[in-house]
Amino acid sequence: MSTEGTPSKASAFVPTHPFDKRDGADAVLRSSDGADFYVHRLILSLASPVFETMFSLPQAETTPDLPVVDLSECAVVLEGTLRLIYPGACPNIETTDLLQEITEVLLKYDMQSTLPVVKLHLEKFHSTHPLAVYALAVRCGWNDLAMGAARESLKHTIRVPSHDAFQQLNGLSAAAYHSLLQYHFQCAQAVDSTTSSLKWFPYPAALENCACSVTFSYSGPATMPPRRVPRWFYQFLKDIAQSLSSSPALNVWDTSAASQALKEPKCDSRGQFDFHAFVTRQLPTQLNLQFDKVQLIDASPKFTFPIEAKHVFDYECPKYYNFNSVMDLSLKALAEIPGN
Repeated sequence: MSTEGTPSKASAFVPTHPFDKRDGADAVLRSSDGADFYVHRLILSLASPVFETMFSLPQAETTPDLPVVDLSECAVVLEGTLRLIYPGACPNIETTDLLQEITEVLLKYDMQSTLPVVKLHLEKFHSTHPLAVYALAVRCGWNDLAMGAARESLKHTIRVPSHDAFQQLNGLSAAAYHSLLQYHFQCAQAVDSTTSSLKWFPYPAALENCACSVTFSYSGPATMPPRRVPRWFYQFLKDIAQSLSSSPALNVWDTSAASQALKEPKCDSRGQFDFHAFVTRQLPTQLNLQFDKVQLIDASPKFTFPIEAKHVFDYECPKYYNFNSVMDLSLKALAEIPGN
């Protein structure tokens, strides 16, 4: 068992309250980069069966110094994790990368009771980093958050090479990635069917009677007769389908298809048809109705929690234990539980 002393390597990270106070602490967690966090065994034991098992085993020696547990996590991740489980110690989690690392630590040490707090933090990134939110939500089995993030991700491109998408989806299982791809593909199909068949649209006479109208054949039931639409509107429908093919939920008004349609020479229909209302309200509303029908396949892993102390004792152990050897045994046992 190692005891409190000078770390083997100095750390540039200095823990702050409440992890900088030796008074009242009864253990030290040392990060991989040498930062010492003064902690309380009771709090760690309540949060984690792994720590509970480790601290409950007899120790071979007594010493006035605090016992030190060497961990593989860096100081920034360790502090964020501890602030999630300590009362009143709110963490400052500014990136999805840090939140993902903290979540992995919580899963590693079986801190299941803390995961709902992670979900609250994750929801803050719903609009700005939907792919990262989706990846972590699937990892933790939060299907509602995964569905919302998948829907928000329709504003982004994932079916063409993208470094940003690759970074945010790092660690995602093949099944979960396939589920997201399929969701995007089906939503793109919904865009195509919506723009190639205007049977949902209360068709104004101004569009059909314009002098520049061309024949627009509906895709769908043969009973639907072809309609006449202005050439510029016909081209817009083709262009917007192409624009939304890789990012189905883009703001239609901000697309090049809408801009190009506005630049087209005016014809008889332009003054009688509210193109702005069609692009900003009618078309997006219909697309959202179609997206609502698309299901996201549940690809979340199936966990078996919590770990029980008996799993640790499946291994041959000496009569007495030091904290670090018990931590290794606990993590080994946790990793071998089916589903982890």
